Amino acid sequence: MILRAVDLFKSYKVPGGRVRAVRGISLDLEKGKTLAIVGESGCGKSTLARVLVGLEAPDSGTLEKASLIPMVFQDSLGSLHPRRTVLQLICEPLVIRDGLLRPSEAHELRAKDLARQVGLAIESLTSLPHELSGGQRQRVNIARALALDPDVILLDEPVSALDVSIQAQILNLLLELQVSRGLSIIFISHDLSVVRHIAHDVLVLYLGSVLESGPASEVLSRPSHPYTQALLASDPSRSRRPGQLVLKDEPPSPLEVLPGCSFAARCPYVEAVCRLEKPVLKNVGRKAVACFPVQRGLQVGYEPTPNLS
Repeated sequence: MILRAVDLFKSYKVPGGRVRAVRGISLDLEKGKTLAIVGESGCGKSTLARVLVGLEAPDSGTLEKASLIPMVFQDSLGSLHPRRTVLQLICEPLVIRDGLLRPSEAHELRAKDLARQVGLAIESLTSLPHELSGGQRQRVNIARALALDPDVILLDEPVSALDVSIQAQILNLLLELQVSRGLSIIFISHDLSVVRHIAHDVLVLYLGSVLESGPASEVLSRPSHPYTQALLASDPSRSRRPGQLVLKDEPPSPLEVLPGCSFAARCPYVEAVCRLEKPVLKNVGRKAVACFPVQRGLQVGYEPTPNLS
């Protein structure tokens, strides 16, 4: 296991109380695999990402990782210094590591090789970020992330601002890099069609807690938790069928401390126990699911879709 997190908690003090953004999350990432973290906006994905890469310290819990984890952000332009060339930007992690003021010849050779690996043309190395397309800028960010030869990289919504055709190119690039470098990837996204393309395993978050996890082929084709099923039903890339669950109303405020299941207020299968006790993840087949009815054997939601593996 190249990364392991156990019972991570992270909260923030705000007017009116504390936002509990991450509530007892545990996860494992295997070498050479991609773990996708999915959920609605506000579910805690980005906070968890910042904790995993070390930008935020958890309130409690343990995090075991082989090395520092570089992060690729959604905003490809805002991630890059506007007055530095592509060559300088890719060199930057190397310059900082070696405590220099400017890139050495070795750094520039390394940057040129990284640019080639991510599909950047040699003439783009003298360009400034605003002169590049969104896809080119994201290739620069990926090259920067790879500069120090990490075992793991984390990408937070890296293709959501790109056209569909460019999304596919970036995703295919990540798959190629994963194979050639034995790279492990944490991929955060709300777009389930993208997750299907790249993920080996999936973690489904809701209000800072994991509701379902397991192999992508199982979670995305045979979802067990009512929330996962509703997420899949809301995926615009797939046609909706009669009887599929639909998310209604807004999630409870993250300031609230609910005694039971965090999804109880929106779940059509809620039982009395769901409002009183918080379900823990338990194995249901090849997946882990935090749902009392499902753990008891209740088949909820719609018919399974074809296996996507």
